[in-house]
Amino acid sequence: MQFGPVVPADVTAPHFDLAGVAVYATVFAIVAIATSRKPICGVVALLLLDPFAYSQSIGMTTLTLSKVALAAAITGLLIRKSSVRVLRTIPVAHLALAVLLVGLATALSIWHAAFVSPALRETIKWTEYAVILSVCAVIFFDDPAENVIRWSVLVVTAAVVALSIPELYLGAHSGLIIAHTEVPRIAGPLDGPNQLAAYLGLMLPLMLAYTLLQGRRWPEIFVIAGGILATLMTFSRGGLVALALALLVVALLCARSSAARIAFGAAALAIVAGAGVAWRSVAGGIGLVTSAPHHHIEIHGGLGTRRDLWRAAIQMWRAHPIWGIGAGNYELEVGKFLRAPIKTHANSFYLQSLVEGGIPLLAATLFLIYASVATFAGRARTPLTVAALAASAALAVHFILDLLVFYPKVGMEWMILLGLAAADVARRLHQSEAPT
Repeated sequence: MQFGPVVPADVTAPHFDLAGVAVYATVFAIVAIATSRKPICGVVALLLLDPFAYSQSIGMTTLTLSKVALAAAITGLLIRKSSVRVLRTIPVAHLALAVLLVGLATALSIWHAAFVSPALRETIKWTEYAVILSVCAVIFFDDPAENVIRWSVLVVTAAVVALSIPELYLGAHSGLIIAHTEVPRIAGPLDGPNQLAAYLGLMLPLMLAYTLLQGRRWPEIFVIAGGILATLMTFSRGGLVALALALLVVALLCARSSAARIAFGAAALAIVAGAGVAWRSVAGGIGLVTSAPHHHIEIHGGLGTRRDLWRAAIQMWRAHPIWGIGAGNYELEVGKFLRAPIKTHANSFYLQSLVEGGIPLLAATLFLIYASVATFAGRARTPLTVAALAASAALAVHFILDLLVFYPKVGMEWMILLGLAAADVARRLHQSEAPT
């Protein structure tokens, strides 16, 4: 089991200081000017800076390089007076609406939350996600420099992998006990092993799609191999299943022969079926689908086990079935409920949505998952659209075991990919409808 708590970055971020002002101001100026001259620079900045937060606390939230880059990209677009007509196209509008609905359902939980600040923080986070998706869509529709995106993804993924794998020897913040031996779980610049696995589960499918559809580049092949190794070393069960599923879906969508499609499709279905059987086993153990007796609560570094956390989530939801207990409140209430010094989230996006926002937030969450896949179903012909469909489908599985979008480094990367892919679809639809 995991030991050693992985603390969200905003909890341990240092207070805002003059050094931070200098760094943020420099980044803002560079990104704003670059975006005003060539819009794709705004997306490049978001991609490159997302894993490297340089967080500093300010009030109830944190300021990071990625947030500064987002504000700078918006400023650059305003200076350039870029058109926002892509936001009215169906692919982009549907996805932005889905994200905003999650934000709205999160906001609804504020009025009955025991702790208001966390609920407000989560609402702001989902608003930020919607803005990121929209900004990336506007930029890519205006400046579809896909080769720049390809190289940026290669560079940042290589950097993340290069910073992660050495933790096997230099020491990691968490680990497993296997056969009485401590085994490190690497995280690199991400917030934890599960988050690193999710991040690579977004980037590696995109790199594979570029390799299969636009020609092989050996640096990408090496980084993909390194990324797979890094994901294995996270020991993230959900992450490993999700990555395998995502890569198989990419291979399926890019396959040229019927035999290959059948083989990749069968393998993908086998992974989903296996994950379903495993979930059924765990769910039965916590009384989610069958009754289960009370058992001793295990405390692992203040995180507990999924069995305890999921049981608590279900029972807390049953006490507040319609509106939930308030966004961001689970980690503050679970310790009291379990009568143990545990402070963490529910380790499931779906259960977290249900217990914190009740029926409205769960419904909005499910709609977002549906929209992130359905938007590209039947339209996955380019690297961005193939990767968006594959990664979103895989995340839907990974979300069963982990709350990933709580961490902006993962949530932002997903929104960037969705925004770029939706704009790609909108641009191609616009080109096909243009008079010849």
